[in-house]
Amino acid sequence: MSTKENKNTTQDKGLSQVMPDEKRKWGSIAFIWIGTMICIPMLMVGGIFAGALTLSSILVATVIGFAIACLLMILGGIVGAELGLNATMTSTRAFGLTGANFTMALVIFVCETGWFAVQTATCAMAFNTLMEAAGVSFPFWASCVIWGAVMCVTAVYGIKWMSVLNYIAVPLLIIMCAYGGYHAINTAGWDSISSAVTQNAMSMPVAISTVIGLFALGITCNADYTRYCKSRADVTKACLLGVLPAAVLMIMVGAIMALGTGNYDVTSMFAGLGLPILAMLVLILATWTTNTGNAYMSGLAVCKMFSLKDKQRPIVTILVGIIGIVVAIAGLADALNAFITVLGAVVPPIMGIIIADYWVICKGKAENWKPQRGINWVGIIAWICGGGFALLEALQVVTVFSSALDGIIIGFIVYIVLYKLLAKTKAIGQGEMTIEEATANVK
Repeated sequence: MSTKENKNTTQDKGLSQVMPDEKRKWGSIAFIWIGTMICIPMLMVGGIFAGALTLSSILVATVIGFAIACLLMILGGIVGAELGLNATMTSTRAFGLTGANFTMALVIFVCETGWFAVQTATCAMAFNTLMEAAGVSFPFWASCVIWGAVMCVTAVYGIKWMSVLNYIAVPLLIIMCAYGGYHAINTAGWDSISSAVTQNAMSMPVAISTVIGLFALGITCNADYTRYCKSRADVTKACLLGVLPAAVLMIMVGAIMALGTGNYDVTSMFAGLGLPILAMLVLILATWTTNTGNAYMSGLAVCKMFSLKDKQRPIVTILVGIIGIVVAIAGLADALNAFITVLGAVVPPIMGIIIADYWVICKGKAENWKPQRGINWVGIIAWICGGGFALLEALQVVTVFSSALDGIIIGFIVYIVLYKLLAKTKAIGQGEMTIEEATANVK
């Protein structure tokens, strides 16, 4: 870590390039992802699956979905590590420096702020349940304000504080989730849980697409964290060990708890574990570790949209948090299923395009990658094709396999084909520029 960062921990990088001497150990990045995986939406999806899939099918869908997610994370994360740039900046070749503002940056801002609102509302409900157990009635809006502010402050201090929080929280969260699964099995009996659903009411492609959609933003924004990784091997270890084991654990625990308690509301599930006060505290901690990442990534996206300097990132993050708190109070959490459906359709194709640009067009070499001035219409068109088709699949207008995966594949193929056809035209942008030029006004 540089001397500057040691003096002021709020000066986490915004849009400017991470230099080799600012790289960090892969374990700290893995722990951030573990903390992100151990979250309420994972348990919620496990609960949703519990009513529609057998336990073995839930396991298969989760492993396949997150294996695909990890592959995409690694490919996209290596781009960030080798360029030293965050997710929105890595899209400035595939979409152009200007075009990235209206595609990746805008989508990440809207989606991450939405997730921040969902998590804030969930945390507020858990806190209110805890207060009710103590005989205190607390307004929902006040809980949203308090906990939204707490989580936002952690995000303001960036990667370093997020790592510290996760080193403390992750072991506690794993113990509580393991206890939740054990308590459900001990209460209802394994035979009752395993035989609760004997026939799948949801198809495997839909289940896999739901898993990928749940983590669509994590896939797309991975470079925000992996830009601090030192090598491709470090990116691979951080993604695989940070995501896959924790993700499978959480969704399976969510399903087992839902079947064991007969309750699909996460707050009620935790409250019924026999240790309500401890359970609510852990539930709050789970949302805290995840929501810091939502605010952090959303703040970076806003910095890209308006080409703001690194020193303005903390203020932007606070403003993003305020917006998320207002949305939480308005009740976005009630629309979680629809929200995941839309995310799973329109977000993943962005990463398919960035992967195609770096690994195919630039042959996986950082020296071949340079931001494009203006708008790269090839990337925009490829995103419209991939995201549009995926959305049609999500709405069941057409059906191939998985909306999330199909959108990625279409975006990937369309970008490569159109780029090769239009490589010598203005369609791919208004000329190359260096990374130094692209980040010159943001330091």
